[in-house]
Amino acid sequence: MGERRHREELFLVQFRSCPPSVGDAVEMHHALHRAVTRLGSAGTAIRWCAAWLLPDDCRCLCLVQAEREADVVLARDLAALPTASVAPARALDGPPLPRTGSRS
Repeated sequence: MGERRHREELFLVQFRSCPPSVGDAVEMHHALHRAVTRLGSAGTAIRWCAAWLLPDDCRCLCLVQAEREADVVLARDLAALPTASVAPARALDGPPLPRTGSRS
């Protein structure tokens, strides 16, 4: 059998802080970032890419690269963000994200 090649995909994790608080949204972002970093350090094929805060909505959008959506869901659950949505994402414009050996 040939070598099995895994393809990493992008996933958008989206959440709001309720009641609305920018500080809470920032803390939730940090919790997700830590969970992704921990999983990556433990060997899971997952990597943090970027995050955006929409302060008027107290909403945060986080872009994560992983081989499996289940790994992103696990990171979300480890960060204690059960109401955050996880969805596949694709870049429409601009250069592709750089591929690095880093998994954090």
